[in-house]
Amino acid sequence: MFSIRGNTVRPIVLIVGLLPPPFGGVPCMVELQLHSCLSEEFDLHVVDISKRELRIAVEKPTWRSITYFMRDFGRLIRALILIRPVVVIVHAAPSLSFLRDWIFMVLSRLSRAKVICHYHGTLHTRFPSCETSSGRRIGRLLMRAAHRIIVVGPTYQRRMGQAWHRPDIVWTPNVVDTSLFRDGTLLQPAPWSIAGGRSVLFVGRLSAAKGIWDLLDAVPLVLQRFPKTKFVLVGVAENTARETDLRREVERRGLKECIVFLGPLMGREKAQAFLASDMLVVPSWTEAFPLVIPEAMAAGIPIIATEVGAIPDFVMDGADGFLIPARDPSALADRICRLLNDDALRISIGKRLRHRAAAEFAIDVGCRQVASVVRELIAN
Repeated sequence: MFSIRGNTVRPIVLIVGLLPPPFGGVPCMVELQLHSCLSEEFDLHVVDISKRELRIAVEKPTWRSITYFMRDFGRLIRALILIRPVVVIVHAAPSLSFLRDWIFMVLSRLSRAKVICHYHGTLHTRFPSCETSSGRRIGRLLMRAAHRIIVVGPTYQRRMGQAWHRPDIVWTPNVVDTSLFRDGTLLQPAPWSIAGGRSVLFVGRLSAAKGIWDLLDAVPLVLQRFPKTKFVLVGVAENTARETDLRREVERRGLKECIVFLGPLMGREKAQAFLASDMLVVPSWTEAFPLVIPEAMAAGIPIIATEVGAIPDFVMDGADGFLIPARDPSALADRICRLLNDDALRISIGKRLRHRAAAEFAIDVGCRQVASVVRELIAN
């Protein structure tokens, strides 16, 4: 339950979650926690439950799901027996994946470890739901497996706390490695940049739910006013067939010259894509709190995002960029044009966001809240 290194005794903490790939928000958060101040105070170990697939969509159970579950179940049992953690942090996903994560929490409690559920779900999730009476009852039942719950924003803390009768829920935002953006300079000019042109960045899964088709509908409206604008897409679709369809549609619409597909990027390469861009667009239909928002803040570029999930908790309309309704390409195009037309506004927003990133979203700022929850459980 405790490890000894020299004269230092450190509690053993086991983290259960996905590691990259895929390069989504949850895998990146798990990796950042492993290299945060948590590793200085606690002896961290990880049970990686990733399928190691680059392209990942909303989870749909197949026969392979049982195979992966048995693999991860065995890994967790082995870790609980050999490592004997005092605290287990389970990074839990919504929908059917939560049943898997709930079993992991129950198993950890049976080993006498204290359990923290770091929940990455949203209010609109069908399961466990905060919207229906039956969903709230199921949520209350399942969340009893966790001694403490961490969510990604204050609205979730309040609403989920009410739904699940858990006044002890705490929140901590997704965090970013600000050192990747610290100097704010490009290592080399972006290959897509042209004289007098601007770049609009999209980072995420190239899917309908992430608003990629809404962005495509907005592109011609922007080009009418700013024809030198480039739209830079970082990420991949759920599968090769859907990405092929997307690329074909880009060609069919005559947008091939203004849309740049960069594929999946991580670390400094991803940071360079942010630094080479003039703004980030997040036109998602649903979200929790996407990691790309603190990344854009660290890069000092304005954000245009839909007012869904926990995004309004962290993005102030007019001060940090703009909030727009979901599924509204016209509003998206209008806000893009506003920022393209006002260099002074983009610069002032960028300065504000860089300050916010360092103060609110640096790795150790968020992980200190997690550390305080771990310390509290150990003390009790």
